[in-house]
Amino acid sequence: MGFVKLDLSIYKTQNASNNSICVIKNSRIFENKFVVNNNYFGENMNKSILFLLVFSLVSVSLISAQDKDSSKIAELEQRIKFLEEKFSQDELDKIINEAETKANEKRSEKKTKVFKSGQRSLQAINPEISLTGDMFAQSIINDNGFTEKARTGVYFRGIGLHIQGNLDPFSFTKVALGFDSHGVHLGEAYITWTNAFSRIGITAGKFRQQFGVINRWHVHALDQLDFPLAMTTLLGEAGLNQIGISIDWTMPTFLADASNLILQITNGQNEQLFSGELFSFPATLIHFNNYWDLTRNTYLDLGFTGMLGRNNLKGYNDSGDLILEDNRQTILGGADITIFWEPVNKALYRSFLWRSEFYYVDKEINDGAIKAFGGYTYMEYKFHEQWAIGTRLDYTQPFEENNSSKYSYQIVPYITWMQSHWVKLRLQYSYLDGSNMPEALNTIRFQIVWAVGPHKHDRY
Repeated sequence: MGFVKLDLSIYKTQNASNNSICVIKNSRIFENKFVVNNNYFGENMNKSILFLLVFSLVSVSLISAQDKDSSKIAELEQRIKFLEEKFSQDELDKIINEAETKANEKRSEKKTKVFKSGQRSLQAINPEISLTGDMFAQSIINDNGFTEKARTGVYFRGIGLHIQGNLDPFSFTKVALGFDSHGVHLGEAYITWTNAFSRIGITAGKFRQQFGVINRWHVHALDQLDFPLAMTTLLGEAGLNQIGISIDWTMPTFLADASNLILQITNGQNEQLFSGELFSFPATLIHFNNYWDLTRNTYLDLGFTGMLGRNNLKGYNDSGDLILEDNRQTILGGADITIFWEPVNKALYRSFLWRSEFYYVDKEINDGAIKAFGGYTYMEYKFHEQWAIGTRLDYTQPFEENNSSKYSYQIVPYITWMQSHWVKLRLQYSYLDGSNMPEALNTIRFQIVWAVGPHKHDRY
């Protein structure tokens, strides 16, 4: 093999024909001699050197990159091996599950984003609807098993349909319908503006009036099976339930811990006290109530009621005849007092209630007046979360003229079991006697009341 030695003396010459640069001065060959064309060798030498340089740089870069990738992979393999040694498979699964849960929570939070606007969802617009059922069985304890007004048997007092809901941020509505063997009747239907003015609420529609305490309640929500004898005798079987407007003012606290004044202007629809329907508008009621916290566990509630209306007929009757009777007034007065004890730490298991109400009626009639007085008082003790026992005492004069020497009284012991918030059962005994009764009336009743929906046994 011949060894070539190139003695390169680099210098620059400008070739006139191709502007090439010759970098070879001479060459010497051992064992063989050859002649080199200066222009040809110069051009190829430049290309060879550039190719070698580029190839070297690319090779070095690839080798370097491959070394870096290899070191990175090795580092990751070491980390994975470290984690596998530090955590068991169960721990890794737990961490993965927690990460997936957090990711799902983030996604759900984004989906359930709440936007505030002036519109409400359909669910918020839907009213609350409830049904209450009320039935009882009774036994008249005498030789016949019946009297002129009652007899032994099972009675279904009816189904109550109660609809209530917020109309908007300023008002709500309540509707109560009754279904019984006589058909359907409207119990209550009204709208209430809770804060029409500062500390003043307004109600308009048909409602049970705030004459004392008990008259406001529905029969299925009473503490006993029936309304007190004095109330049904003097105010009528259905009590005061009329159409009109009610203004409720929460007064500044200067006489008691809380004071309330209610003004109600209604039609005189109660046919026993007034003329009925539209003949005796207005019938005006004022109820003044005071509340005191006697102790941490006891409160006192004291109220006074006055009512004035006309009972003469003035207008056209159903036949179209004009009736103009002289003005006659009906005046009612009432007082109520409630003492309630409920220990703070045992409110679900212990309580004691003592409530009393008194009624007075003065109704002008053609030849004179009907003046009558009556009232009731009862005590109830809750000795268990589900059990309560109590006794009510009723007294009243009959709603008639010349009744000063006439009276009726009733003793009503009872026990109530609240199976749940939706079902209650009651056993009640009534002993009724009076000056104009030939013999006392003894009655045992067993009542079942149930409710479906959010209304439960609310007293309205």
